[in-house]
Amino acid sequence: MKKNILLIIGLLFLSSCAGKIQINQEFKGSGKGLFIVLSHIKQDKKDEFDNLLMEKIYPAMYSYRDSNDAINTANLKGQKSNRMFRPVNSNEDSTWTFIFMADPFIPKSTARIVQPLIQKYGEDDAKKIMDIWYACFTNKGQESFYGEDIDFIGKENNISTKPGDKVMVVMNYIKSSKNQKFENVVLNKVFPVVREYRDPSDEIHILNQKAIKEMRILRPRMSNKDNTWTYIMMGDPFVENANYLITKPFIQKYGEENVDKAIKEIGWSGNFKRGQISYLFEEVDLTVFQ
Repeated sequence: MKKNILLIIGLLFLSSCAGKIQINQEFKGSGKGLFIVLSHIKQDKKDEFDNLLMEKIYPAMYSYRDSNDAINTANLKGQKSNRMFRPVNSNEDSTWTFIFMADPFIPKSTARIVQPLIQKYGEDDAKKIMDIWYACFTNKGQESFYGEDIDFIGKENNISTKPGDKVMVVMNYIKSSKNQKFENVVLNKVFPVVREYRDPSDEIHILNQKAIKEMRILRPRMSNKDNTWTYIMMGDPFVENANYLITKPFIQKYGEENVDKAIKEIGWSGNFKRGQISYLFEEVDLTVFQ
């Protein structure tokens, strides 16, 4: 068993070319929810993609005016809840992942970038921008998540992140028939052990308690196209030097010689289809476009 098991793990830039961008879930329904898009970027395209967002795409999205007043009203509301996360580190394969998050998503708000680009730059320049956009993506393209926060004992999430703050995101890819079991294991088997954990260092213990309070668990409202489920765990914000691993709490409760057995007995690993992938980001300041 890997000892470094992670417990925790904006504006939605979707193109209209489904052949390139891979969308697992689409936003449906009128209830309050979150919509997240992960953009997987080639190793040598990080700066180009970042510059394209900040210099071309965000200005177009924030200046866009639709012929429908209801959409314009939704866009103004959405701009207040849009978030963008810039990667702090590259992925294991040297690619990069950016996240756009609507927190919450505002129904009717504009999520696709083509029309705003055409309106601001004209069709010819918009096409050139889209060509650069597509060239930045790896074969993974984009993956999306539509879901909602889960309430749990100890959750407060009262701290609003500021530009430059770190945010940790962990994607949990769960088997088609294991979503309810995974949720039960996390909330009723794992989190109680984590909450009880007492680090030998008083300073670290305080950081750990803060990390638990600011953690978010996001439940998917629908399955992915391959019938798997994606649960997202966030350190929002990420608490530097806090413990985000389940191993230490389980060792303290069950003993080092029994930790593998204890984790196996709660059924943790058996829920995963593709395991976990963790990312560390910094919050980007989007108020400059408002």
